[in-house]
Amino acid sequence: MQVEQHLNVLSQLDYEDEANSNLGLMSAKMMETRYYEGCGREGPIRCMFLGEFHPVAGPKISCQFPEDYISKEVFDSISAYIIPKPQIQRCTMTINALGHKIVGYPIRIDNPRYERNVYLFNLCFVCDSWSKTVQYEPVVKKLGEHLTIMEEETRFVSGGSNKLPTLLAHLLHDLNTYRKATLVEGETVMHLKVLEVRKDPPPVYDHDVPVLVASVGMPRPGRPRRTTPPEGSEAIQSQEHLDVEDEEPFEVDMEADWDLTTRQLLPYIDGYNHVSKISADANVEKTLVKSCIQNLVYYGAVTLIPVVKFSNMYRATPNLSRLFSDIELQKSCLAFITNGSDAKEKPTISDVLEILCALQQGTTLRAVCERFATPSGLTFDIRRLVVYAQLHGLIKCLKRYPVFIRNSLRSNGFNTRVEPVVGLRRLFNGRHCCDEICCLARIDLTTLDQIIEDDPNVAIIWR
Repeated sequence: MQVEQHLNVLSQLDYEDEANSNLGLMSAKMMETRYYEGCGREGPIRCMFLGEFHPVAGPKISCQFPEDYISKEVFDSISAYIIPKPQIQRCTMTINALGHKIVGYPIRIDNPRYERNVYLFNLCFVCDSWSKTVQYEPVVKKLGEHLTIMEEETRFVSGGSNKLPTLLAHLLHDLNTYRKATLVEGETVMHLKVLEVRKDPPPVYDHDVPVLVASVGMPRPGRPRRTTPPEGSEAIQSQEHLDVEDEEPFEVDMEADWDLTTRQLLPYIDGYNHVSKISADANVEKTLVKSCIQNLVYYGAVTLIPVVKFSNMYRATPNLSRLFSDIELQKSCLAFITNGSDAKEKPTISDVLEILCALQQGTTLRAVCERFATPSGLTFDIRRLVVYAQLHGLIKCLKRYPVFIRNSLRSNGFNTRVEPVVGLRRLFNGRHCCDEICCLARIDLTTLDQIIEDDPNVAIIWR
């Protein structure tokens, strides 16, 4: 009996060991799937080191923090890229090898005071091999140029200053924690900041409607959504990599130091005017308006939405469920839709949810308004609700795309009134929505609807 119990215990231990090994293998595979070169994820700076060319020992690491993070064997394998040939000096370079991604800016100083009449060094950042490092390149370059000036004036680098380890530790901590750092050496002060590298903004079309992000309570790019801490607990400062100041306001200052074009356009960006109308009202060339709005989109100050019309159809998205549970989102929504309203009776979140849930394909916004209208009218501007819901991804606008069907069996429905605009057929290819066609052809939506209605060879695709 004791032998059987002992065997059972051994079997159980073997089973647990095998399960743990399988779990570790699965975790490793999941990590490989989630983190890989080109995944676009940012990682922290793992190490900083100063590589230099010693006149006797050759390329070596003179200082690094944390110590021994980059071993001598690893450095010797890549030293030809850390201290490169003169042709690629003062060029930002990235090396991804042996499980590390290293960003550097090699410097060459020609001066007869050095033993070989030249001094070569490179201050490098080390990150994970899968990490995106393009955001660190301007920092490395600026830091390299600054150290060059200090070296030429005081031999701060080649002299083996005992301040270097402290400098690297300070940089590593501040850049990882706050995304910025300040270096003070004597009377020299240098400010470093890791800027967010955003994707190229989408093209801006004539029919796009710009909306100021700050006006609808949305967070800036990189800023997490504001959450309310549980009662009795203290708010914890997030240590996420953020490209925003801690005290950044959520409102756009119209009197700020904007460029002339932006200052002229901001009063017309109200969430309802499309690009063509803004250009006409502000008396600014359309190409300048598009460039300005595209720049605002890139920096996250503006988001583009379709034109708000009562003939539009909208449908709810899965994100609408957030409005049921997110208290901050509910407060922000009610504050936005009642802004500027003189109604004594304020809407509730139940009223808002009832209207948003009624939006579906086949039902226009006008029909929803008529369904929920009271004798005194709605207690808020439903257009503001549509703007808010679109920007927060709660609803999606369904656009109409006319398609001309070349079918000789169907009669030609053009009448004499439509003949002058028969050239519109080239736009009925399923690639241009009705809003875009109205802007390109400079006609109103009623005229376009009549043209589509009169021509039996035109079909409508909703998407």
